Amino acid sequence: MKQTQYAVCHLQKGSGNDAGMACHIERKTADGKRYVPANADAERTHLNHELLTFPDGVKNRTEAIQHRIDNANLHRKVGKNQVRAVRIILTGTHEQMMEIEHSGNLDSWISANIDWLRNTFGEDNLVSCVLHMDEKTPHLHATIVPIVTDERKRREREGKQKYETKTGNRLCCDEIMARWRLREYQNTYAAAMKPFGLERGIVGSTANHKSKSDHLHELMEQEARLQEDIEQLQAEVEKSKEGRSKFFSLFGKGELADAKKSISEKDATIAKKDQQLQQLQSKLQAVQAQKQQELTSMRDGYKREIDAAIKRAEAAEQKLREHEKILEQKNERIKELHRVAYPERHRLSSGAELEGIKFFFQFRMVSCIMIWTKVGDVEHRAASNSIYNDTYIRYHKGELTAEELVNICFRPDEQINEHQASLLAAALELASGGPGHAHVGTGAGGDTSKLPWREKDDDDEYPRRGRRRN
Repeated sequence: MKQTQYAVCHLQKGSGNDAGMACHIERKTADGKRYVPANADAERTHLNHELLTFPDGVKNRTEAIQHRIDNANLHRKVGKNQVRAVRIILTGTHEQMMEIEHSGNLDSWISANIDWLRNTFGEDNLVSCVLHMDEKTPHLHATIVPIVTDERKRREREGKQKYETKTGNRLCCDEIMARWRLREYQNTYAAAMKPFGLERGIVGSTANHKSKSDHLHELMEQEARLQEDIEQLQAEVEKSKEGRSKFFSLFGKGELADAKKSISEKDATIAKKDQQLQQLQSKLQAVQAQKQQELTSMRDGYKREIDAAIKRAEAAEQKLREHEKILEQKNERIKELHRVAYPERHRLSSGAELEGIKFFFQFRMVSCIMIWTKVGDVEHRAASNSIYNDTYIRYHKGELTAEELVNICFRPDEQINEHQASLLAAALELASGGPGHAHVGTGAGGDTSKLPWREKDDDDEYPRRGRRRN
């Protein structure tokens, strides 16, 4: 009795635009390098080819998916988590598919499949269909974009406000993959494949597609059972041979001819067990080879996922660096604009340039500050006794500029040394056009300096060194 040959039509949602499956379907990596999976014959990969012609400017399956979405006149924005592509595997039972290929009907079978895809999902939604000839059974990988035009079906609920249903094209995988539609796909596909000797699968069958991990687990269990059977059979063979030797030892040379006839059944048993042992060992080798193939395939898949994750992380890191650079440039620009808008907040009361600030924490609520100033080529370093943390916090919140903080913590004459004061006095004399006498010190002798801070020595805004500052 001839075994029933079934038509196979399997639909699966893609992740996002399904770019992750492009490597397997197109047999090339994202950077265009050739890729051959472990379960494919590299010498037959050249027989694979894309059956559809892409639009102008579209180079691959991933771009074809996006091109369809961009040109579908969708009335709603596509969400980040929406399914943009559905994969469809089309094939049949291995024996019948090989018969179709050898009889020269493969092209007719391909044409019938493409016609069914276009009639079922729409010609515009079918964006890719790849023939694979380098695996065990010829099959097609079709890709459709789940764009529908019919109105969305809503369940009417009593007491709920009714809204006008929007019409037009929309991306909706749930309607494409509805349960009743999946049953209808199986019926219509089986009808299209009937001329090629393929029939519909059993309605209501509990058969499920196994994942690679489940299949690998079954292979490992099968390998363990075969090893146990081989060990048990080897023990039985050894035991039978040992019994045969003991049986021969009971007879003398004259009785050996008669003994051979008595042990013929034991020899036959040993030969049968040896044959069974060879079969089990061959089966074990096949299972081990298949297990190794599955492991290699899974390892390659994990490696691709890891490489893709690394590339995504590197791209994100590069993007973050670019954003940080832009942010830094903007912050510098903000500082420049702030100096132009509020020049008085960026000047030291002494007239020197502020080169740097450093904080030293002495106690929980108190810290010290050290500054570096510059007048011309002359530099000066000074340190204050202490400032309260609220002033320090105001500075770090941006409420105080660095110059304002220094003006609070240091008197003008503390911000510079005598050499710097002389340079500033000379600059002031040159700017004012009259003589002046600059003197910075402890107050000894007649101080006739006209520098601005001398009139504020006793002002509370600039407390003497040694006072606590806030």
